[in-house]
Amino acid sequence: MDERLRIAPPTPELLRQTGVEAHVRTRGRLLIDWPGRGRRRSLDSGRKVVRVHRRPSYTAGAAVILVALTGGLTPRVYAADDDRAQRSAAVLRELVPSPDGPGCAAAVGERGEVVWEAGRGKADLATGRAITSKTVFDMASNSKQFTADAVLLLAGRHQLSLEDPLSGFLDDPPAWTRQVTLGDLMRHTSGIPDYQDLLETKGVEVTDPAGQPEAIAAVLASRPQDPPGKRFSYSNSNYVLLAHVVERVTGKPFPAFLQQEFFAPLHLRMTLSPAVDVPGKAKSYAEKDGSFTPDASPWKQYGDGSVQTTAGEMVRWADNYRTGRVGGPALLAGVTRGAVGVGDVLRGRGIEAGRYGAGMLILPDSSLVHRGDWEQFHSTFKVSPDRNTAVTVVCNADAPDHFRAANRLMAVWTT
Repeated sequence: MDERLRIAPPTPELLRQTGVEAHVRTRGRLLIDWPGRGRRRSLDSGRKVVRVHRRPSYTAGAAVILVALTGGLTPRVYAADDDRAQRSAAVLRELVPSPDGPGCAAAVGERGEVVWEAGRGKADLATGRAITSKTVFDMASNSKQFTADAVLLLAGRHQLSLEDPLSGFLDDPPAWTRQVTLGDLMRHTSGIPDYQDLLETKGVEVTDPAGQPEAIAAVLASRPQDPPGKRFSYSNSNYVLLAHVVERVTGKPFPAFLQQEFFAPLHLRMTLSPAVDVPGKAKSYAEKDGSFTPDASPWKQYGDGSVQTTAGEMVRWADNYRTGRVGGPALLAGVTRGAVGVGDVLRGRGIEAGRYGAGMLILPDSSLVHRGDWEQFHSTFKVSPDRNTAVTVVCNADAPDHFRAANRLMAVWTT
């Protein structure tokens, strides 16, 4: 992200004369050391862009001074006293030292508007395609929040209750499913083992075909490892089962339900498409001894992951945690109600305490945060305590310090 052209920043008076408001924008994802969907990988890269908003102005003729940044030719306008873009760019450069390998995208949103976004690195090493603000990534376990919110939405419509037993949504339920509630699934207190481990025990590797039916069958053939409701134990099986519950209640495919109830009403460019190479998507890369090879799986489970979108769209979505535009106050209350302590699971990443609610971890300061890891896609998503600011950092190869980068970006834009 070296600057190709640096011109003296415009003065506030010049911006007033031209009727221009400059908003520094960045797209990306924040990663925390959360037990995610699949194996851990992550990185960051791309370009920086600016969205310029024009106010009504009766003054004509003034020039606008632009700065072009590497990683893209999109012009950027800076306020004379605002260095947040430069500080954010420095965070991204530190996370992705070289623009020639896989990388990361990052974005910051304020009250539903993307105010800074950037990418650094390559989305496709074979073609040299760069990571930009438009690059799509698999959000992995950061998809869980949509599944949880879908359940909360149906609960608000009195179509189900979090106290309902799982058995009520299965055709031939094992006896143990009568003791597991939907709330247990949502908060990872069901005790159910992870379907990924169950499938691999049966000899089904992540490189072999496997979908939703295979995952659910493996889960129902097992049994909880702990009494339901006893303790937090993160398992992707919980959210695959919740997606099944939504389909049973609504009679609609889960991807279609998310599109109808969340993505379309909020005008989000998102899709739930497991194991699909959607347009503009980055490739996932595994690294060994300095060399990168593509890393992709044909598994097609959903509910626990598989939302495909950009970093910027994720921070736009985050504003629903402030407004409740979808779901209203009932959904917002449900995000944190009944959240359970996670113990010291995240202590290795500097998180001493937290509670898991509806697809999100609630930190002691009331921030919301989650991590996603699948193939070599890694993402961190974070929302500030006042719900006004959100950050996303997402990568297409493993990177060592996503959580710290996310926290640093949040600090740049909130302090």
